[in-house]
Amino acid sequence: MGEDYLNLYIGIAGLLISILGLVQALISSHFERWMKRFFIYFFGIMVGIAVFNLIGQYVSLQPDLIHARIFRFTLFWESFLPSLLMLLLTVFLLLSSGETDWKRSRLFHIVMALWIIYVALLIYVQFSTVIYSIDDNNVYRRGPLYPLLLAPPALIMAIDAIALWRRRQHLSAKQRLAFDIYIIVPLSSMLIQMFFYGIYTILLGSSLAALFMFNYIWIDQSERYYQQVQENKQLRIEIMLSQIQPHFLYNSLGAIQSLCKTDSVAAEKAVSTFSRYLRGNMDSLFNDKAIPFEQELKHTKLYLELEQLRYEDALQVSYDLQCTEFNIPTLTLQPLVENAVRHGVRGKLSGRGSVLITTNEYPDRYEVSVSDDGPGFDPSQKVQDGHSHIGLANVSERLQRVVGGSLSVHSSPGAGTTVVITIPKESEGVG
Repeated sequence: MGEDYLNLYIGIAGLLISILGLVQALISSHFERWMKRFFIYFFGIMVGIAVFNLIGQYVSLQPDLIHARIFRFTLFWESFLPSLLMLLLTVFLLLSSGETDWKRSRLFHIVMALWIIYVALLIYVQFSTVIYSIDDNNVYRRGPLYPLLLAPPALIMAIDAIALWRRRQHLSAKQRLAFDIYIIVPLSSMLIQMFFYGIYTILLGSSLAALFMFNYIWIDQSERYYQQVQENKQLRIEIMLSQIQPHFLYNSLGAIQSLCKTDSVAAEKAVSTFSRYLRGNMDSLFNDKAIPFEQELKHTKLYLELEQLRYEDALQVSYDLQCTEFNIPTLTLQPLVENAVRHGVRGKLSGRGSVLITTNEYPDRYEVSVSDDGPGFDPSQKVQDGHSHIGLANVSERLQRVVGGSLSVHSSPGAGTTVVITIPKESEGVG
């Protein structure tokens, strides 16, 4: 009876630990999407294992044929579900070490082969007594080949341990520790249960190891998240500073100063425009999410108003907006328009030119393009004009990170330049 109570406590503890892990996985916000899904599946399976274990413990105490069949059923699933965790762990190890095409990995193929062997043994058990058996009186007995059933899982854990060692340079210290714990503890529990029959050490060891693994990964992801937040803040500062160049400030203030002498009403309006433009750049420092396109367009128009104070009729701007009901990262359109003015329009010998801003909607995406009729260039050649061109790289990075979008440049010498922003509809607006 003492052993029965011990197993009952282990089963309840395993269930509670698994539910705790599942709740933590569901509410955690710092995980990458694929990693969050992994832990939800992982702890969901753990809950299933614990439930089948508790049901099995209850029905195993009833000495009749019906309960014997139920016990056989629960024992099958209690043995099958942990094998899915081994597959998940292998995939998780591959993804964590940077192997996105895990289905083609040799490691995955080896583990899958061992898993198939294990499942075949589980099915064979239902028609044989050489591994284990449950008689009509609901009595469970291990057969002489019982260790054979544990061989594939043990090999999988050992192979994962070797793979972890080989890929350790691609993992953080906390990730390595998390994998170490989950491989060593269940493997040790498996060996203990092999020799100490009747105590469910595998369930308890796997539950505790899973919870420790989750928390170490969570800590690692949290540290990466906050590091990314700091990097994003710095990136936004760099973007803002790249858009508010000293020469632009001086020229805008110079134009406003001239207006003060000739047209006080226009000067007052220009000061208001200049103030709103600066405020828009400052606001972008605290916004790392997608905003309505119309809001970004409004900020871009403020920039163009200031530029037209200087260039007047030499700068012509036109719009062909087929759609505006979509989201876009902050400071995405304005840098492209600035490039079109500085390197396109002002790059012409005449100093005169036009900029066209267009939007289009397609079944799977939105597109925003900025075109100029400037001198153009060969995109395959690095531009050597003495100017920094980090603006396009920053825009491309933000598009990919915030909305899963992309940026492409189309140009040729003497034919102007068009920069196209593509925003997938399935991820549009995700911040």
